[in-house]
Amino acid sequence: MLRVLQRHALSGLRATYASSASGSGTASSSLTNEVRQKIDGVVKSDDVVVFMKGTQQEPMCGFSRNVKLVLDFHNVKFTDYNVLTDPEVREGIKAYSDWPTIPQVFVKGEFVGGCDILVQMHKEGEISDFLDSKQIPNKYGKK
Repeated sequence: MLRVLQRHALSGLRATYASSASGSGTASSSLTNEVRQKIDGVVKSDDVVVFMKGTQQEPMCGFSRNVKLVLDFHNVKFTDYNVLTDPEVREGIKAYSDWPTIPQVFVKGEFVGGCDILVQMHKEGEISDFLDSKQIPNKYGKK
């Protein structure tokens, strides 16, 4: 049930962001075909991918650090992509996912959300069930 509510809230937030960003033209214009293909390649390169500021070893912002801590707590292995080293991807990922902030978490190619959503899923006890549904090994999963 919570997952349904999260998806509803997420789609509402995306719609709000899209309508406010459409006037500025920055988010949609920053995603070229080349950048889209690059992001596609990264998203599909592993089961869990996090576009973050910094790396797993050295997160460069509190939100990226919190995502890393939640995934580490659940023993979820993930691939990081440091957006600070690639300005085109840093802007392009926002248009790709239609989400305005970084970090961004993708599971099996599906955009899950950012820090707030991942932390909420953890607090509500939903993250293990979600990871199980995607067949992602995790510490508190049923497998």
